[in-house]
Amino acid sequence: MHHVARKWAGLRSFVPDRTPVAGFDPRAEGFFWLAGQGGYGIQTAPALARLAAALVLGEPVPADVAAEGVSPPDVSPARLAG
Repeated sequence: MHHVARKWAGLRSFVPDRTPVAGFDPRAEGFFWLAGQGGYGIQTAPALARLAAALVLGEPVPADVAAEGVSPPDVSPARLAG
């Protein structure tokens, strides 16, 4: 009989404030972060992906995302620099 010796459901990454990170790194030109989704990923992935796309393209935050109170500084990697 065979059994599963190990299982893995994927990496769950977190940052200290446990809020996702999306934005260009202020210390690495051209590097865009989209991380820290541990515990949120499947629920927030569609909205966070649309927010990230807008940030990469220099477009406004999608209206429905902004209506939920999410703004670029809320998810910016710059908030973690200390």
